[in-house]
Amino acid sequence: MKLLSLALILGALATTAQTQAQAQQNAPPVKVRMAYDGFSMTSAPLQYAVQQGIFKRFGLDITPTFIEGGSMLTQAIVGGSLDIAQNGYTPATAAAVQGADIVIIAGIANTLPYQLVVKTGINSAADLKGKTVGISRYGSSTDAAAEFALKHLGLTRREVNVVQLGGASTRMAAAIAGRVDGTFEQYPDTAEMTRHGFHVLVDLNDVVKDYPNTSFVTSRAFLKKNPDIVKKFLMAMATAVRELKANPDIAIPLIQKFLSVKDIENVRTAYNSYLKAYPDKLEISASGITSVLESLAAKEPKAKTMKAEQFFDTTTLDGLEREGFFAKLAGPRS
Repeated sequence: MKLLSLALILGALATTAQTQAQAQQNAPPVKVRMAYDGFSMTSAPLQYAVQQGIFKRFGLDITPTFIEGGSMLTQAIVGGSLDIAQNGYTPATAAAVQGADIVIIAGIANTLPYQLVVKTGINSAADLKGKTVGISRYGSSTDAAAEFALKHLGLTRREVNVVQLGGASTRMAAAIAGRVDGTFEQYPDTAEMTRHGFHVLVDLNDVVKDYPNTSFVTSRAFLKKNPDIVKKFLMAMATAVRELKANPDIAIPLIQKFLSVKDIENVRTAYNSYLKAYPDKLEISASGITSVLESLAAKEPKAKTMKAEQFFDTTTLDGLEREGFFAKLAGPRS
């Protein structure tokens, strides 16, 4: 009788577990309000996750909204109208320095993905002296790219004229028309420029190895209240990065459509350029945040006393590492 009772109990428990698992599988996906601020290769993994149904695999309903400008995204997170955002490290850190409830939970681009593209005849630092190159605006990521590139070449802004021209299409048009001698672009636009006779003088991917480019952010309040949602989101994004890298035949046409690029060869070049840029484990650039704080300290004294660790939370990523999620995602070693 005791053995029979034990068997009945174990059977009941198994049935209950199976019923709960089926209920979870049949449960509608959880709606997550999410946005991003860039139509660039940085957003390719996010778009891949949407188009390939990866969020749905993890029980999430996410249709990212485009919001122009990192400061606007930051305000939306702080104001509670967004749950998670793909945002620049700089605007998120700047808001947190001021006391805003915003925290970095992962990284998606920890490089400075620009190239100094110049016209024929400019092949060295000496050739670039006295020439004019275009950026979007002072204080932008293209401006930072100019600073790093000139330093790499051993030049100063007194020796090279750096001018504000606006968006990529405007900069490219100015260079092609001969109004400037070079411009700072990123793939696939860099590939397009090479088709017009320009060439890469400096690739910032080779010069700057750890730069606070783009991250995933949320509020500490949302993270505390919804740790499972944040976990599933990061699992989905890590999966998207892995699959995007492994499936070029799917990824390249998808990126071409997302970025509205006519020539698929330009997209192919961009894809190959970014393969090493996306962090497999969504690592956060701690040293990059330190650099942001140093920059902010010039205008905000409070930033001088703050540490990078105050602005990010790796609890979720650390948990996934301990559980073996990333190792399983990477698959067996060859």
